[in-house]
Amino acid sequence: MGITLINNEISDRDFEVKEGEELTLNLAYFDAFKPCKINVKVHKNATLNAAFADFGKGKGKFEFNVYLEEEGANCNFHSACLASASDDKVFDTSVYHNAAHTSAIMSNYGITRDSSKLVFTGVSEIKKGSIATVTRQEAKIIVFDPDCKGACSPILKIDENDVSASHAATVGRLNEQHLFYLLSRGIDEQTAKRLITLGYLKPVEQYFDEEALRENIDKAIEEGI
Repeated sequence: MGITLINNEISDRDFEVKEGEELTLNLAYFDAFKPCKINVKVHKNATLNAAFADFGKGKGKFEFNVYLEEEGANCNFHSACLASASDDKVFDTSVYHNAAHTSAIMSNYGITRDSSKLVFTGVSEIKKGSIATVTRQEAKIIVFDPDCKGACSPILKIDENDVSASHAATVGRLNEQHLFYLLSRGIDEQTAKRLITLGYLKPVEQYFDEEALRENIDKAIEEGI
C-alpha cells in the first residue's frame, strides 16, 4: 500500500501497518512548513518505508514516531530538508523497538543557509527483551552561510545486550575544496552551490515513485539556491 501526502495534506495522523503488510509513506512540503506529529505502529513481519522531502518555508517542529510492536517489524525512513531565509525547523524522528528481531534505518540530510536554523534530533530506543534488534540513525547537515545554524543530536536508549545499535551526527560548513574545484573548472559560485546541493539532497528522490513528484523536488532544490 502506498500513501503520498503533500503540503496541506500533511497533518497530525496515526497509521498502522498490519501483520505481513508493507506501507510506503511519502511526504513532501513545497509551500509552507507546518508543525505536525505522525505516529506509525508496525506489527509482526510488517514493513514501513517512509520518505520526507521538505522544502517548505516557516518555523516549527515535525515529529515522526515509529513503534515496532511485534517480532519482524521493520522501518526505513529517509528525509532531505532545505532551510533558508529565516526558517527555524526541528525534525524529531524516533523509533521504538518494542519486540525482538526488529530493524530500523533512519537518515536525515539537510542544508541550512542565510539566517535559518535546522535541528535533527530523535531517539532510537530498544526495550528489554528486544533481542537481535538492529537500529541505526544518521543526521547530517551542511551549513552554507555564517549566520545560519545546524544541530544534530540523535540519541540511543538501549536496555538489551544482544543488539546492533549505532548513530552518526555531522554538522559542517560547506566544503571549500569542493567549491574551489568547481570554481576552478569555470563554474560560477551560484551554480557550484546548486550542484553541491543537488548532490546532497537529490538522493531522496529514489524513495518517491511518482515522476511528477521527483520533478517537483528537483525544481524546489533549484529554486532554493
